[in-house]
Amino acid sequence: MNMKELQDRWIDNQLIGLDIIYHHSGIVKNIDIDFIKNDKLIHTFQKEYSLSYEGETTLTELFGNYDDPWSEIQVNNKVLLNNDQIVLCGEGEMGNEGFIVKTDTNNNIKWFLYSTTSNPFVNIKQKDNMVYIQSTSNFYAVLNLSNDDVFLLNEDIFTLREG
Repeated sequence: MNMKELQDRWIDNQLIGLDIIYHHSGIVKNIDIDFIKNDKLIHTFQKEYSLSYEGETTLTELFGNYDDPWSEIQVNNKVLLNNDQIVLCGEGEMGNEGFIVKTDTNNNIKWFLYSTTSNPFVNIKQKDNMVYIQSTSNFYAVLNLSNDDVFLLNEDIFTLREG
């Protein structure tokens, strides 16, 4: 498995259907998006979502452990950023899966997150160097464009004060 196959599958509307974050440097981080009950969080249906990291691997190692990790995907939204990057979001084939992809303007994958527990991602908003991608569970995955760090936000971004 190499980056060319990953790119070819992306063109064919497929991504690695595992709980991972991929960076074009070749690093793959295993992730888990989970929640605990929190009655104060009305916006996210009384659930507090969190993202945890569970080790790193490479594409080669990952594909050594899985025969067919591919998932059919559907893009729900995309936004052109700074005239040189595109962020896309959508859903996998099972209904509870979501993904976020950052590409260059030639549609080459630079970074992506795939989750089997997030529910589909449907909306994208940019504020400065941060991109807010909303899940149908109403939490936001927040992507920092300068370093590709990502965290989850359980508040409604429309009620956050302008800083």
